Amino acid sequence: MTSAGTPVHADVAGGTDGHALAARPLRHAALAIAVLFCGWALWQGGIAAGQGERALLAVLAVALATALAASLWILLAYRRGMHQLHQAVREAHAGRIEPVQLEGLSRRLVGPLGDDYDALTHDVERLFGDMEQAQLSIIGERNRHEAILQSLPGALLIVDLAGRVRMSNLQAQTLFGQVSAAFDGANVFELLGVDEAGRLMLHEAFEQMQPVRNAVLAATIGAESRWISINLTFFRDSKKATESSAAVIVQDLTDRRRFEELTNQTEKLVAMGQLAGGVAHELNTPLGTILGYAQLLVEGKGNEARRTEQARIIHDETKRCARIIDDLLTYARRPVCDPERSEIGTVVLEAVEAVSNCQGRRLSVPIETELQGPVTVLGGSGQLDIVLVNLLVNAVQAAAMSARPQVQVRTGVEGGHAIVTVSDNGPGVPPQHRRKLFDPFFTTKADARGTGLGLPLSHAIITRVGGTLHCDPDFEGGARFILKLPLAT
Repeated sequence: MTSAGTPVHADVAGGTDGHALAARPLRHAALAIAVLFCGWALWQGGIAAGQGERALLAVLAVALATALAASLWILLAYRRGMHQLHQAVREAHAGRIEPVQLEGLSRRLVGPLGDDYDALTHDVERLFGDMEQAQLSIIGERNRHEAILQSLPGALLIVDLAGRVRMSNLQAQTLFGQVSAAFDGANVFELLGVDEAGRLMLHEAFEQMQPVRNAVLAATIGAESRWISINLTFFRDSKKATESSAAVIVQDLTDRRRFEELTNQTEKLVAMGQLAGGVAHELNTPLGTILGYAQLLVEGKGNEARRTEQARIIHDETKRCARIIDDLLTYARRPVCDPERSEIGTVVLEAVEAVSNCQGRRLSVPIETELQGPVTVLGGSGQLDIVLVNLLVNAVQAAAMSARPQVQVRTGVEGGHAIVTVSDNGPGVPPQHRRKLFDPFFTTKADARGTGLGLPLSHAIITRVGGTLHCDPDFEGGARFILKLPLAT
């Protein structure tokens, strides 16, 4: 049946249902009875007229002929209609669905069957249309999925639980150097070429059907050593619900690893260059002073007192060189276990007194202390004194830049740690400098007072005893350094 076809509706006594079709034989019987009745009436008339048996036979012959003709006419019409229906069914089997065109008596006799057939073909045509739309939708989804799979940044392998490859994308063919057909039946463990540890890990994952997320493994692919990342997930096969498959996504990290190694090596070289430059800069000044005064001593110029002063300066500058080298070695030394313990309040007071005697009075910067009871921490007093003196010297020099300089030192206990804060009301530390505060030879001081090793050395000392040291980024109106030390048990 075509979309332009119109179902044929028979018109029998104003209806086309099965009741009308069932009533037709009764009508035909009534017609035959009427013919016989007419014949009987004529026979009675013939008897009355004295015609006798010949009249009766004539009437009966006429009636019989009429009935036979009517039955034959009806039978032929019925057969013609059934033949048309049969032919339409055969055409439908061949895929050509067309409406049945019934006319005349055939339409009256088998019209309801034709209507049912037309209705059925209409439903079939609608179903075919729905199936076609569903098929087009499935094809579109399949094409979209295929495009997504082929555009994945990693190699995709669909394998069964035995590790045999069933499907692959273009990236897999590029990575493993094979065409799609060559992958069919290939073993994923042999393709990946991972080391023994990686192979055992993958076998265990397949046996237990456990997903793998971002596993980085060393592999040999195409006789070339590579670093790869593997993601593995399992799913049920849509065609065989009782069977499972696995999706293996492989990403080649070789170039990224090489870039990271090159970057790390470059950073190390840059750090070594900065370190060498910093050491040269820091040692150049005192060495220049030593060389100059040594030259004066060699020339013998000046009196005894002058030569003594020159020798003292040489001695002091030599000690400065030794201090720079010692600080550098202390910073670079590997962490060691330090069993010493100290009372942090005592160390703070000694550091405050030392800084006040050396710089505080000369700069007229008051140092306020607020100490919380005796607190024993891990770390030798000598090393902790270096840390606190460095922090206090920086705070005093920064506070001296304000109209009313002020430095505060507080101690307390928080959890299993002692907390020491050193704050000042100086200009503070610019945000762009906080990240570099603990880098060797980095300093924000414009003059030659700083070596750039104080904070890195302090940070290294505190780290070795299990503590932390950082600049508080939320402190306003200056700078505040927070020192956290583990309590001694």
